[in-house]
Amino acid sequence: MTHRLLLLICFLIHSMVGAQAQDWTKGLTPGTAGSHLSVPPCELTYELGWNNVITAGKATLTVREAGDFWRADATAASTGFARTLWKYDCEMTSIMHQGDLRAHFLQHSETDSSETCRYRVSFERRRVVTETLVQPRKGATAVSTTLCAYGPMDDLLSVILYVRSLELKNGQRISRVVQPWDKPYLTTFTVQGREALNFGGKSRPCIKVGLQIRKIDRSTLALSAYKKMKTATIWVSDDALRVPIEMHADIFVGYMSARLSDIKMLQGKTAVASLPTPMTVKPPPVVR
Repeated sequence: MTHRLLLLICFLIHSMVGAQAQDWTKGLTPGTAGSHLSVPPCELTYELGWNNVITAGKATLTVREAGDFWRADATAASTGFARTLWKYDCEMTSIMHQGDLRAHFLQHSETDSSETCRYRVSFERRRVVTETLVQPRKGATAVSTTLCAYGPMDDLLSVILYVRSLELKNGQRISRVVQPWDKPYLTTFTVQGREALNFGGKSRPCIKVGLQIRKIDRSTLALSAYKKMKTATIWVSDDALRVPIEMHADIFVGYMSARLSDIKMLQGKTAVASLPTPMTVKPPPVVR
């Protein structure tokens, strides 16, 4: 009887988790991209700030055509005094389908004072396969492969282009599953209104978008709080370009900001990129 009771409890817990997963998935925004689908090849440069006190770093984002795909490359690094406190460098490449802006492949590398982490992620229709390499400055390198039996998902860069493509009318909510590195998250964007920000010495109309994030358990799809970030806000230019002008985030180490400092439109050969090879990740072996 005890064994049967334990089995019944496990079954009920599993059913409750499944019901929770099913509930939140019903609220996701469909994958069809909006009418603002055209992405002009460009290079964006951002200055990163910390606690409104010091310039903490620099980031760049480049978007180019690559056959039937968009290729987005991002780099970020701490600079100046902030680098003496926290040395950090990262590179990210995102490959997404031009037709619906669906994520296809991601590779990401980040290095701080203690370790280097590298991720290779294959985004499939019904699952996501992630290869993770962790190389500490002291100790052995660890390599692992994980499978999340849910899809499709966005990556960090593809979700930006997807949200950008939508109408973004006041009050609109967009919910998407995003895997920026090695774990999935439920992200909810809410259009909070229109505001004007100064850029290049001119007042520029912008769309103000709030962001909320919750963690998703890779195995059960159960949701939990994401304590590393309290709130975040993004201002996107309210024009044909729809470029992120400014971003604010209240995170566990303080108040972070990113502000667009330069934009360069790309043409000809500079607007075209090649695809990384390979763009697949072998799933982990099935345990029987």
